Amino acid sequence: MEKFYFKSQNRIITKNELICKYGSLGAIPQLGIYELSVQPSYEPVGYNDLGNETYYPVESYDSMKSKAINALMGTGMTPTEAQAMLS
Repeated sequence: MEKFYFKSQNRIITKNELICKYGSLGAIPQLGIYELSVQPSYEPVGYNDLGNETYYPVESYDSMKSKAINALMGTGMTPTEAQAMLS
C-alpha cells in the first residue's frame, strides 16, 4: 500500500485513505499531503523535507538497531554476540 506524508497532522496517510477522504490517487501538496522518498515498513519518528515536495521518513535508532541484531542473529550469532558487535 502506497504511503504519503500528511504534514499538517505529522503522520503517514495511505493511498486508500487518500481515495476515501479526498478522491485522489496521489499526493496533494495544496492540502499538505506529500510524496515520500521511500515507502517505510516502520513507524517514522520524523520526516525530513528533501525539497521538491518530497519527504524522507526517518526511522528510529532503536528500530534500526533491532533489525541489525536480528540480521546478525540470522548468521548464527547469539543475541549477546550480536549486541556486542553493535557496541
